Amino acid sequence: MTSPVDRLDELPPLPRRVPVPRRTWRYVLLLVTILLLANAFVGERGLATLLRADQEHMRLQQAIDTLRAENIRLHRYTRALTDEPRVIEDLARGELGMISPGEQLFIVGTTPAAPPNATLIR
Repeated sequence: MTSPVDRLDELPPLPRRVPVPRRTWRYVLLLVTILLLANAFVGERGLATLLRADQEHMRLQQAIDTLRAENIRLHRYTRALTDEPRVIEDLARGELGMISPGEQLFIVGTTPAAPPNATLIR
């Protein structure tokens, strides 16, 4: 009497499953993950581009703040020119050399110093 276990030796060996497709999928998944991470850091909308855009935004915001401060200063200057006649008078005296009616103009000049060894002729 033969047992069913004895007959197993007579059967041809079972074909082995090769785990290559599973490894291939792992490599493909790893490659896709690396490509997505690289694109997130250096892609068109990546981290490096975001940092550059943030720096550009800060620079432009500083330029806008400077221009706003200059604009406020110029508005105050024009208001002072229209509302305060003393400002116009100070500008006319300083830049144009004008005098008010009734004032006298004195021009004080200096003469060149004589050389120390020069003799006076009388």
